[in-house]
Amino acid sequence: MVDVLIVGAGPVGLAAGIEAKRRGLSHLILERGTVAETIYRFPRQMVFFSESRNIEIGGHPLVSHGPKPTRLEALRYYQQVAEREGLRVLPYTEALRVEGEEGAFRVWARDRKGEKAFAARYVVLATGYFGNPNRLGVPGEELPHVLHRYEEAFPFFGQRVAVVGGSNSAVEAALDLYRGGARVALVHRGKWVRPSVKYWLLPDFENRVKEGSIRAVMEARVKAITPAGLVLERPQGEEFLEADFVLVQIGYRAEDHLLRRAGVRYEGEKPWLSPEWETSRKGLFAIGSSAFGPDTRTVFIENGREHARVAIAAIARRLGS
Repeated sequence: MVDVLIVGAGPVGLAAGIEAKRRGLSHLILERGTVAETIYRFPRQMVFFSESRNIEIGGHPLVSHGPKPTRLEALRYYQQVAEREGLRVLPYTEALRVEGEEGAFRVWARDRKGEKAFAARYVVLATGYFGNPNRLGVPGEELPHVLHRYEEAFPFFGQRVAVVGGSNSAVEAALDLYRGGARVALVHRGKWVRPSVKYWLLPDFENRVKEGSIRAVMEARVKAITPAGLVLERPQGEEFLEADFVLVQIGYRAEDHLLRRAGVRYEGEKPWLSPEWETSRKGLFAIGSSAFGPDTRTVFIENGREHARVAIAAIARRLGS
């Protein structure tokens, strides 16, 4: 049995593991993918909005070649931090459900060999959101040419790509696709993309639209997707947009299935949490964006790592460490 079992080896889960180890608590981190899987799944050419110092964990410096770290720099950083700290991480081990009570939890998980249970006094969920994209909920969304995750532009060279969304991920993907040789249309239900788009992306996007390199289809609601394109509802009536591929980038919501299966109390779409990030089920904590339902825009590595510190400190006090 370990003192703390952490689900999720992203930046916030790793920060919790570091806190636990430094407080003398035994720990184990379960991760369904690789270490820093959430960073690995980011678009390959992505540049962070945050400066390096704001996404560092455990006091380890993140050195970047530019003013903002890239996905690759961050991925290497978090994996190296896990190694330097000697964190106990079981990759490719997906947590399925949490049973038991404070002091005697059992977390069932599945790896390549099958299911097994892990015993822990306390459980901390840091499951993030990047693997749980929002859906349009329209007919045709499950067609094979409809994608909810963007990696890079090369597969779309010479293709007509409709990007649905108006935030950072959609704008960044549209620009990258354009530069990769795709014919891009960005579809958004608002009158223009969100003002929160990264300050270095917005002028670039606006200029590409002005010159006709990217088509901006605003005030457009997707009604259906067909093999040939999108059916849109616009102020002037229904419109059809031809597309070879459709990339849906309309945000994410917390991966909270473990919380729901554990029967914790919810307030609206978010779990009830104490100031120490403990759920209504004593001994079960939720940190980072796993605790925020659809409200993922207010949770970042910056404040998620603080959640980790507070939650682990509370656990340490109860264990007398």
